[in-house]
Amino acid sequence: MSTETGWGAPVVSAVSVVAYALAMIGVAVACWIGIFLLWGVAIGPDSALAAATAIAACPALALGYVAVSMDGNPTLAMAAYVVCLAGATATFLAAVWATVFLFTVIPLGFDAAATVAGLVTLALAATAAAVSVGALTAVGEATDWTLAFRMAVAILLLVLITIGFLAAIWLVAFVLSSLFVGPILGVYAAGGITVLATAVLGYHEYTQVASIEQRADATPTTADDLPGIHATTTKVAAQLGVPMPTIAISETHAPEAMVVGFRPSEMHLILSYGAVTALTDAQLEAVIAHELAHVANRDAMVMTAVSAPVVLADGLRARVRDDVWLHGGRERDDEEWEPPAERPDPDEEWGDDEIFGPNDEWRTMTQPSKSDDDDANESDGWLISLVLFVVATVAWVVSRAITAVLSRARETAADRTAVEVTGSPATLAGALRALDDRITQTPTRDLREVASVSSLSILPLEPMATDPGDPDSIFGRARNRLHRLRVRLFRSHPPTERRLADLETLERERR
Repeated sequence: MSTETGWGAPVVSAVSVVAYALAMIGVAVACWIGIFLLWGVAIGPDSALAAATAIAACPALALGYVAVSMDGNPTLAMAAYVVCLAGATATFLAAVWATVFLFTVIPLGFDAAATVAGLVTLALAATAAAVSVGALTAVGEATDWTLAFRMAVAILLLVLITIGFLAAIWLVAFVLSSLFVGPILGVYAAGGITVLATAVLGYHEYTQVASIEQRADATPTTADDLPGIHATTTKVAAQLGVPMPTIAISETHAPEAMVVGFRPSEMHLILSYGAVTALTDAQLEAVIAHELAHVANRDAMVMTAVSAPVVLADGLRARVRDDVWLHGGRERDDEEWEPPAERPDPDEEWGDDEIFGPNDEWRTMTQPSKSDDDDANESDGWLISLVLFVVATVAWVVSRAITAVLSRARETAADRTAVEVTGSPATLAGALRALDDRITQTPTRDLREVASVSSLSILPLEPMATDPGDPDSIFGRARNRLHRLRVRLFRSHPPTERRLADLETLERERR
């Protein structure tokens, strides 16, 4: 049975419309119930009916506007994303209520804390409803609503992961603080520790990351060096209304094409010899349009912001892992190291890895012997570190998978913007095929050298298709399955075949 022609297509369309309508009604009803209960507890039941009706009408009207303004009928995917978006929003508001309540119940009492938590949550709910209406009506009728809903769901889920991750850190800090200062002061001490730890981890991670341009080994160029590329980039930048980026060329055969930077005025467009030599002039223009579309869409800023839970969780994992390795009875064997013959001068060479070892082994070796009490404290600290490591690992895996979903959505949006600029989906499709062929021809060693910037390039540069295990053995098959699962969860780009199919669909629509 075909769903493209005959009676199958109308049936699928009708089912999709009904599913979307039911999702819209369900969202409105759930919103009404939640607001009614919150309003009744926080303000009183007298005006709860009118307030709940007014606020619940906002998402209903917004979803109705989407249905009538889009090109075609709503799809089953849109209905599913609406339900996911509503569930994530409700969970977020519940987390806000619980957080405010826990921080105010001790000083204010149960009833007053419930009132304060209800008022804060109501304010957020009303703001979210107003923002949703304004955003949906401002983006225009040409929006890909399925893509927009998917991105909204991803962002909300990342917010929830961040809240859960910080809540777990707060809980550990609260348990420890309560032992020393009591439960009342422990609440606020744990809050301060959580905020401080988050700030330190975030600052450390973002300031310690090396420059992407340096990692890509790219050299800035001028218009005299590459007049053709500079002229094409200037034209595309003017079409998209973005500042002219600095163009840097990477001397590698791996086909790199990426933009890096946080603000549009500071963007660098990095192209490799491998990418430039693999493309025709028209294909190179399409690739440049794709990359500058990221600038126009503020993707660097968006992805930096939403990657916060990944950065925080990964930073905590790294530090806890080092703590467990150094103090939990395990030794690191990253490199051979011999302790110095004599104590170094701290004014001259203090902190040098050649003196102290890659993980300060020299300082560890010169510490005085530990007492039984120290061993007991270290055992307790190792257990706490293990708990934090598990929490951080779970947060890292989930948040990285969600960030990958959002990254794939941004790549799809950049493809469509590039097509609008060049007017030729076939040209961008040809560029993707040419770059994909060049990646296949590039030695695995060269791809591994640029793996650190793979997620930023127009196509992933990692050798993802390589099977890491022997398919004839049980362990090899298990490793292959894990490898495919990792690729599916953490892939930063949509599969190239899917992108080509989407571009072919756009090409047919333009004929």
